[in-house]
Amino acid sequence: MVNSVGISEQAKAKIIRLLAEGDCLNTNDLEGFYRWVHASYKSLGFDTVQGDRFAQYFGSSCDSISMRLCKGLWMLKQALDGDASDH
Repeated sequence: MVNSVGISEQAKAKIIRLLAEGDCLNTNDLEGFYRWVHASYKSLGFDTVQGDRFAQYFGSSCDSISMRLCKGLWMLKQALDGDASDH
């Protein structure tokens, strides 16, 4: 559930940029991957529920990098879709 403030246009733009970056990310580049994970988590600051889910998954997952990337992309898309359905 998105908080009552919702997502700003700047936050939407950042998530869209992170989605595009994630789609092109080389999963063999661990530094790039973890930089993307950190930026993605920070971008979810407007939605504590999604941010907590993201942190919990990435903090405890034993999935492959590719699977974690797919799940992270899905979580970012959910955050955007959730905001759109709230308006």
